[in-house]
Amino acid sequence: MSIALDGWNVPGFETRVNAGVKLAGGDMSGLGSFSLSSDQGVKSGTLTVNTKIPFNESASLALLISKAKALDENGARIIYTVNNELAAAYKIRKAKFDGDISASEIENKKGWQVTFKLVEVQSVSERGQQQLDEQATENAEPQATTSNDDVQNKFNEVEGP
Repeated sequence: MSIALDGWNVPGFETRVNAGVKLAGGDMSGLGSFSLSSDQGVKSGTLTVNTKIPFNESASLALLISKAKALDENGARIIYTVNNELAAAYKIRKAKFDGDISASEIENKKGWQVTFKLVEVQSVSERGQQQLDEQATENAEPQATTSNDDVQNKFNEVEGP
């Protein structure tokens, strides 16, 4: 299965992509044997990519590593658009490199086994939460000024020792 980042095909052969998403929850059963749990939302999805890159394609390995290390103008890791069937099934559209990117020699073959992880950003859950936060901010009414604030303001206006 192939995977592309911003239209750039990840190099290698025998590429395997694994996907997962954490459905967060907590045990609320206390000391009893009940199966009560709390729903704490859907966390970001992750893609783990394993591929094999031949020794004679060392430039491709170097480019993959530079993409993993790439930073934007603010010093944050670059966010890539992901093109992969499994990622599409999980609705993972945007991701950035996360954790280790490792390469090791493959025994009896002239190549490297390369493994890296991508973590979803701007997920459906994240965008939904942002919309809720924006609506809450728009609907919030400013709180009335208390008399304590008035006294503090007058104290700040007074000059003297």
